[in-house]
Amino acid sequence: MLRRLAPLVSCLVAGCYQRPPSASAPKQADRIAIIAAESGPQGARLVVLDENGDRQFHLLDGPESIVRDTHPVVSPDGKWVVFASSRDRKIDATSLWIAPLEEGAAPTRLTTGDALDSHPCWTRDGKAIVFASTRDGGDFDLYRLAIQDGRATGAPEPLTSGAGHEVTPTIAADGTIIYGSVTPLGGGQVESHLEERAPDGTIRKISDGPADTAPALSPDDRVLAFARPKEHNGSLDAELYTMRRNGDGATQLIDLPLTDETGPVWSPDGRYLFSTSLLRGAEGNTVFTSVIVIDMQMRPLKARMLEDRAGATARLTPAITRTALDARAIASDPEYLPELARIVANAIAAQKNPPSTP
Repeated sequence: MLRRLAPLVSCLVAGCYQRPPSASAPKQADRIAIIAAESGPQGARLVVLDENGDRQFHLLDGPESIVRDTHPVVSPDGKWVVFASSRDRKIDATSLWIAPLEEGAAPTRLTTGDALDSHPCWTRDGKAIVFASTRDGGDFDLYRLAIQDGRATGAPEPLTSGAGHEVTPTIAADGTIIYGSVTPLGGGQVESHLEERAPDGTIRKISDGPADTAPALSPDDRVLAFARPKEHNGSLDAELYTMRRNGDGATQLIDLPLTDETGPVWSPDGRYLFSTSLLRGAEGNTVFTSVIVIDMQMRPLKARMLEDRAGATARLTPAITRTALDARAIASDPEYLPELARIVANAIAAQKNPPSTP
């Protein structure tokens, strides 16, 4: 039902529905636990959230122009955030930038040139990032860039050169890189599965696909979370799965029909799994995005929404810092699908009965 109603909730992106004003959560300027990209009139900007989803502040300085800052990742020592951004470029082209993890930080560009650079991931020792790039002039490949004191040292080092795209890397403590391997099949169709690149450069396929994407390795290196499509009433939507690192025992976490879940992110203690959830319109276009969280210690598992009390706000690509998360606050967040249904219903009502202008 929600997918049928999705075209009617595009007003969420434009902000035509807001909850009635309510007391805002107190700002916690010295506490940065959750970062996400928030969509708005200025594009997508990185914001700091508390565990209820209330925005605490914008993480970075300007610019005044429309930009797209997404896919933040925090360094293992908690001092730096690297992200993909269209700053200094067209809105659909991204480079990698870095900034101190503090309010109002001024970011510095890490990668140069005309290539598309995206999906950064820190090595466990914090000495480098691995990212996907088209800098070889064709498909996305993986590269490694050494980082010291917030600056790149040397040039990006190529790691893969597959026939298709290698994207969304996640890195084990021993340096093994697990990523999505995506091959175009023609006619708008693709095949994707998960592969791993050992420190010696050996590449091994670890899932059969045909549409596995966005792996995230748990902090103890034992479990992979990833996205895989599932059929619901003749339509496919992406769900979150987990499996052992070697590729065995794939299990669906929660069934969330009518939305696509992707980009899973573990909390540093392995207790929580965060993700972006997308509500799509009739033509497959994204009309609303939410950050959801699953407490992996609870049974049964439930997905909860991080929703700002100021109103429904489109957010995506969460990053989690080493700050201890407030378990009580997360447990009080609304269950995802019922809350999404409420947002949709209120958005439709707002369209049918727009507020009168004085």
